[in-house]
Amino acid sequence: MRFCILVLSVLANPAFAETELPAAKIARPVVSEIVTAGSAQSRLFTGTVEAQMTTTLAFLTLGRVATLAVAAGDRVTQGTVMATLDQVSLDEDVSAAQAALQGAQARGLFAAQSFERIAALVKRGVAATAQQEQAQAALDTAKAGVVAAEADLARAKDAASYSALTAPMDGVVTATLVDPGTVVSVGTPILTLASLTGREAVLDVPPETLSLMRLGDEFTVTSRGTAPIRGQLARIDPSAGTGTRSRRIHLTLIDPSPTYRLGSLISAQLAVQSQSVITIPQKALIGPQDAPQVWRVGAGRKVDRVAVTLGAALGDHVIVTSGLTAGDEIVVRGVTSLIAGQTVGAAIGSTGDVGAN
Repeated sequence: MRFCILVLSVLANPAFAETELPAAKIARPVVSEIVTAGSAQSRLFTGTVEAQMTTTLAFLTLGRVATLAVAAGDRVTQGTVMATLDQVSLDEDVSAAQAALQGAQARGLFAAQSFERIAALVKRGVAATAQQEQAQAALDTAKAGVVAAEADLARAKDAASYSALTAPMDGVVTATLVDPGTVVSVGTPILTLASLTGREAVLDVPPETLSLMRLGDEFTVTSRGTAPIRGQLARIDPSAGTGTRSRRIHLTLIDPSPTYRLGSLISAQLAVQSQSVITIPQKALIGPQDAPQVWRVGAGRKVDRVAVTLGAALGDHVIVTSGLTAGDEIVVRGVTSLIAGQTVGAAIGSTGDVGAN
């Protein structure tokens, strides 16, 4: 019994118990990173040369395609006849419309003569007023038929005059969409024509890089075996492509040489790199979304919360516009287990990803 009492008294004595250190003095193992500033727009993008203005041409009337005189890649001048409709069937439509008009005019003449005879008989009291009203209705119907037949004839003549599809400008045929013998309706696409004046480079850019680009930015554009030229960001498509997160941008090519042909493969890079920016991993962020913070390692390897202002997201990183400067060390892993003033382990290395034991 005396032995047990002695052991209990020793354990209860604070002088013999293990001293618990404050959490802030424990060197917490974390992974940290030295913040650096650099350009996020040095990537090289690939694309193709396209015309700034491309139009799809169609006939203004129904008919059967008789000839298609051009193919993809052909150059044409303004006014060149590129396709025609079957003129025989169009002429037959005109003849039919003319015959219909003659029939309507004959019916109108007969209705007018009938009305005059009935009106004369009514004056003499031989015919009833109802007969005159019927004759008047027949005359009005005949006149309306003449007007309709005249309109049909005018449409047939217009259709006959629309039998030839001509080039509205100097250009290059980029595609033919029908074959001779095809029956087409009004507005059916026949071919596409690209203007010879004005070319642009079309590129697909990931959204994280696109967020750093602005309209008017200048690019250096190169094609295989050609001297570099300048390009200017003119347009950004409003939506991403189907099945991809990339967005399409259009660069106006400035003074392109003839070697920059339509369809040529090109590469483009921002001519003047953007101002250096600070980016950090998104996993380093703590706090609410509207007031983000990071753990910054300060003197004595102690961490404190620092409020940051965020810019555009770049994949798994995000731009920091204020709150950090190049050379700051921040915690990127283990951020949820820290408290303000806590000591973290020593960093491994001095740049890039650094860690602590």
